[in-house]
Amino acid sequence: MEKPRVVILGGGFAGLTAARQLDGERYAVALVDPGADFEFKPNLHELVSRTKKPRSLRLPRRKLVERRGRRFVQSAAVGLDPARQEVRTADGETVGYDALIVALGSAVAARQVPGAGEHAHALRSVDEGVTIGARLRQLVDDGGDVNVTIVGGGFTGVEVLGEVLRRYRQHGRLNLRLVHPHGRLLEKQPRVIHDALRDVAKELDVELLLGESVAGLEPGRVHLASGSALQSGLTIWTAGGSAPPLLAESGLAAAGEWAPVRRTLQSRACENVFVAGDDAGLTKEVSKQSYQATAMGRRAARNAVRLLAGRELKKFEPEDERLLITFGYLSGFYVDDDVVLEGGALCLAREWLFQTGMADLDRPRREAAGRRLRKRLGDSLRLNAWPPPSRAVVPFPFGRPPRDRFDAPSLPRPLEWRNARSLPEAADASLSVLGRLGSTAGDQAPTVVDFLSAGHGSASRWPRRRPRES
Repeated sequence: MEKPRVVILGGGFAGLTAARQLDGERYAVALVDPGADFEFKPNLHELVSRTKKPRSLRLPRRKLVERRGRRFVQSAAVGLDPARQEVRTADGETVGYDALIVALGSAVAARQVPGAGEHAHALRSVDEGVTIGARLRQLVDDGGDVNVTIVGGGFTGVEVLGEVLRRYRQHGRLNLRLVHPHGRLLEKQPRVIHDALRDVAKELDVELLLGESVAGLEPGRVHLASGSALQSGLTIWTAGGSAPPLLAESGLAAAGEWAPVRRTLQSRACENVFVAGDDAGLTKEVSKQSYQATAMGRRAARNAVRLLAGRELKKFEPEDERLLITFGYLSGFYVDDDVVLEGGALCLAREWLFQTGMADLDRPRREAAGRRLRKRLGDSLRLNAWPPPSRAVVPFPFGRPPRDRFDAPSLPRPLEWRNARSLPEAADASLSVLGRLGSTAGDQAPTVVDFLSAGHGSASRWPRRRPRES
């Protein structure tokens, strides 16, 4: 008897999580993606400052997928026929399915602005991060003015801005500005975070052009909708994403829109197709973060199994989250229902999340995985890769004096208390948060399935744990 066929389009957080949920001994599982490597996108911004090495952010996708009988098809999906239940790849292969999970991620929205595709650098892959880091270094080495424009004030834009400042804020000819169409940075997060970032930007002479948008780009110049123009030797585009064309071409969505799905992540156009991650257009909007993509991939895979077994499907339930945002090593922000914390020491928690997340994906049970783990740890433990706040406490001659206040250690401090009616309650909430940040014991330690951020959004997240279900 032939095994039921489950095909997954896309090998990002949603697709890879879905594949890991499916037993290749019971199902004929195939994951289709053109990239040889899985890339840990929540930390792409660290390539801008060249703090992370490209190898640290990559894992061989075939090694991750082809366990327990699963198959990896390294090719782009160029056609989807829901009526015939077939996927066509760029290599000419036709892959049939009984259940399909679509998790292609998003396309770069910059191409909607004239000249953006040619004259702006998107940050969606390791190669793009390396290119941005190299171009920034070239501008500095050339010895002239370093004009850098960041478009977008969401998670990625803010964290890229922090990385540029992390590496080059002491450069006397750095002209750095950020263009954002909304009135404040991270507009969906507590206002105190915007206020703190605005103060740092003012102190370091960063120009924040809020409520402004880009009308077009040409070589070395950014034209704003207000009519003014900016000199820009490097333009980094972090403003949002758009739906991949395959969704509309296959009839799963209207042109330029995300695929409408039910609460079960089942496509409204085809009952044996599930959509996860950025591509899913839920009635109640869910933020397009890698953490949500991971949770959707898990639910989509479980519902595909239920569908094939003739069982009732279960609804996707987003979990309560805790959010960690880093701003280079200059500062970090932690947000949950109780408190908003700020402090450079939170950046160390971000590194811990990265290391445990990569180890969870690439569990070092085999020699090759163990070697990759040792290289990642070695890259992070190099003293010159440490942030100056950490090096400042290392004994002479390895340490060095702080250059400015951002090089000094900064412990977390509360910016805002929530749901606290008195000072003792607020203090108790803050201590509780610090306890959660420090907890690494047993099942309470978060894994990659629990805290990843977005595709394009790179803030790391912890959820409140729930019992596992089938």
